Amino acid sequence: MNLRNFENYQPADFLYLEADVNYTIFHLTNGKKVISSFTLKRFEQNPELKHFLRISRGTLVNPLSILCVEKQGNVSIVRLRNGSEVKVSRRRKNALSFVV
Repeated sequence: MNLRNFENYQPADFLYLEADVNYTIFHLTNGKKVISSFTLKRFEQNPELKHFLRISRGTLVNPLSILCVEKQGNVSIVRLRNGSEVKVSRRRKNALSFVV
């Protein structure tokens, strides 16, 4: 599957992708959101997005948009360039070991 519905965007334009049942919400660097009727799993398998990190069941993050990873108690939070915060599941913390 290619990103033909997103011809105006490059993978670098995506901060993170968020699952919403059988839809995927693309959070863009310009603050906009774009919704796709495909699941997050289909985008995770896309070769153009292969460098994105799955940090939870419902979130796929562009590693270029990660500002820092913070620990708050036993919860890890990824802070993105636009100020957004995304929670990391405890079983996926190892995916971020290179960032810390």
